[in-house]
Amino acid sequence: MAQRREHFSFRVSGDRQVLEFDCGVVAYEPATENGYWRLRWVEEGRRRDTSAKGRTEAMARAEALVERLSAGRPEGLTRAKAIRLVEHYLDPARTRWSERHRDAQVSYCERFVAPVIGQVPLRDLTRAHFQKVLDHASSASVAEHLRRCLSAMVNVGLDEGLLLARQDVLRGLRFHGVDARRDDPEACEDGLAVTEADIPTAEAVAALAKAAADLQGVWWRELEILLVAYSGLRWGEHAALSPDRLKAGRRIVVDRQLIETRSGVKFSAPKNRKRRITMYPARTPTGVELAEMVSRRLVECGASAIVFPSPRGRWQRRSNFRRNVFLPAAEAAGWPRHPDGRLQWTFHSLRHVFATWALAQPGTRIEDVSRLLGHSSIRVTQDIYIGVDSDIYDRFYEATA
Repeated sequence: MAQRREHFSFRVSGDRQVLEFDCGVVAYEPATENGYWRLRWVEEGRRRDTSAKGRTEAMARAEALVERLSAGRPEGLTRAKAIRLVEHYLDPARTRWSERHRDAQVSYCERFVAPVIGQVPLRDLTRAHFQKVLDHASSASVAEHLRRCLSAMVNVGLDEGLLLARQDVLRGLRFHGVDARRDDPEACEDGLAVTEADIPTAEAVAALAKAAADLQGVWWRELEILLVAYSGLRWGEHAALSPDRLKAGRRIVVDRQLIETRSGVKFSAPKNRKRRITMYPARTPTGVELAEMVSRRLVECGASAIVFPSPRGRWQRRSNFRRNVFLPAAEAAGWPRHPDGRLQWTFHSLRHVFATWALAQPGTRIEDVSRLLGHSSIRVTQDIYIGVDSDIYDRFYEATA
């Protein structure tokens, strides 16, 4: 007599166990001591069968069959190689990615994903395969971006039936390297809070700006550093500046950014595709007349030039700027380093300077600062910067006394 046990029925036929699952999947105990379990089911009008070495394996295969049959996924789909998942994930017809994001995803898949899992059958993919992909990352920053790539790819695979939910390939994935946020200059953009140690002082910014101008022999390098530090521009946004984006009233129109792709340097929409207007102060906290420097540069570069060009008068590339301008200037300015030799502050740290400076101005509202920064929401601004303002506790204490 059959009795119900969770997701299958158990009965005895002769002296053999028979397990009956949903979707007509049946598992038969082997007739001999060292024999194989047999699994049988009907699919597309045809009787199908497979084998398993033991009861546990038979139940696992039966559960996978039930999941696949319930979702109407053909058997050939799960037998396909994982390269099919990678190719489907990258298919231009499936997504509306920006060119920069597509280049990044293609690079991650070609360098890390495909070489590890490409020839593994989809149905055999496990967490170990994806952990191996992550372990090949060259840094914590790359690992974090790669983890997001894998997560998105797995979601696509589940939606399209290329993966089964039981495989649970992402659970517990972890990069066993240095702290990702420290290694990734823009990790804070994803909501990780910065600390006071992550933010250069006004004096450190001024020293960096002066060193950049002195080492390059170009006065406007000082303006470049100071304007980024006190307007909240991201790298690509500052690199894309032309004179017509600098408006009266100390306003900067941010409606594009410069990105580097495999095909070269080109313009793209700002991060989060949010066009905005940000501002800068008339003078910096150390007393540099920033507005006067901007006016001087606009007269000097003309109406159709690049505000901050490369030495050849072209659009700047991030790697060249970092190597030729930022790193030498940081060294000359005495910027601190971590024990492993990496700089404590990066070019992106200048954006934190603006955010915390703006939030500290009397009467400033966090929603205004969030808009100037181009954050996707006020919550992002709060998560990143509210902990930096230690005065919040004093203000709350006084307000509730």
